[in-house]
Amino acid sequence: MNVSLMINFGTAALTFIFGLLLITGILFPGKMDSSKLMFSVVLMIYGIYRFINSFSKIKQAKQEEKRERLLEEKAKLLNK
Repeated sequence: MNVSLMINFGTAALTFIFGLLLITGILFPGKMDSSKLMFSVVLMIYGIYRFINSFSKIKQAKQEEKRERLLEEKAKLLNK
């Protein structure tokens, strides 16, 4: 696995967990006002977005690798 993908997954998990801790009141206990709620929801959504984006990058890399392998095999067959 690529180091940048590991950083992306780690960042996604941290932002989601931070948003979850913020929305439950564990991180900053006290009155739940609308700005704290909005910030925590945005953090959770951003964490989910980064997670999905990282998975799509992995999938695209695998598809590109398959495509390159097929082109190499096609070139081998045509050169025979």
